[in-house]
Amino acid sequence: MNIGIVGLGKMGNAIAQRLVQAGYEVIGYDLNREALDQAHKIGVETASSLKDLAYSARIIWLMVPVGKPVDDTIEKLIPHLKGGDIIIDGGNSKFTDSIRRAQMLKPENIFFLDCGTSGGLQGRAFGFSLMVGGDEASYTKIHPLLVAIAAPGGVGYVGPSGAGHYVKMVHNSIEYALLQAYAEGFQLLKQGSFKDTVFNLEHISNIWLNGSIIRSWILELTRDVFREYGQKFDDVIGEIQEGGTGRWSVEDAHKNHIPVRLIEESLKIREWSRKTGGNYSTKIVALLRNVFGGHSVKRKTKKITDEEV
Repeated sequence: MNIGIVGLGKMGNAIAQRLVQAGYEVIGYDLNREALDQAHKIGVETASSLKDLAYSARIIWLMVPVGKPVDDTIEKLIPHLKGGDIIIDGGNSKFTDSIRRAQMLKPENIFFLDCGTSGGLQGRAFGFSLMVGGDEASYTKIHPLLVAIAAPGGVGYVGPSGAGHYVKMVHNSIEYALLQAYAEGFQLLKQGSFKDTVFNLEHISNIWLNGSIIRSWILELTRDVFREYGQKFDDVIGEIQEGGTGRWSVEDAHKNHIPVRLIEESLKIREWSRKTGGNYSTKIVALLRNVFGGHSVKRKTKKITDEEV
């Protein structure tokens, strides 16, 4: 089973590597020459065009920016695809766009799966969490391939077209609120009534990681942030960027009369942080996003990149 991957950035490269290690032949395409060279080093056969990629693979995984780039890529692929081919969108597309794309491709007998993909930079080593929506028979057909990409137990079919990206949208919204809750708790430890005690936040994180009911991977990463950077962050600018998933969740919640106050508040805090530079808690969130996702962090003197973390 050959698979083509369009978009060989951090996540695309990691997915390609896991597939190569599992014995699959992977053909990759990216507009960036350096990304192609890096993929070639891990055993990916590179294509010079989308046409060449579509000629070699009957399953094509997209890891391109959401919105128009996804539509443009699909439009360029369609003339070179065959009936029965499968396109998988592994990005954070809006679920309504995924429904539309599946409907558009159906008359061509091309199957479209929307795959929410979580795991960040650590997914390369430990596997990803994959939430898949779309044609169930197509999902079953490529299930062994998905297992190779996923962490043990970390893949599942969740429903019809759009469902995979809907589940990932909600996942990301929960992440927003969790990150903010942890960060605000540590700000209270640092600046609250015991501020003169100068709590060791790395030490407290480590205590909580063993037996506490709030232990989690996010808490583990928070501990690692304190270990790596100390706990002052004076040079960090606490601006938190965001994709569209949190706002899409709020829109859908309002549409269905469901209160999502914590998610809404976390979005407001992110917006406030970009206007003001944020505070101690938003600095923690910005650093966490860098550690698990490679998102850039602004500093007063320089910018932290994922290569430096």
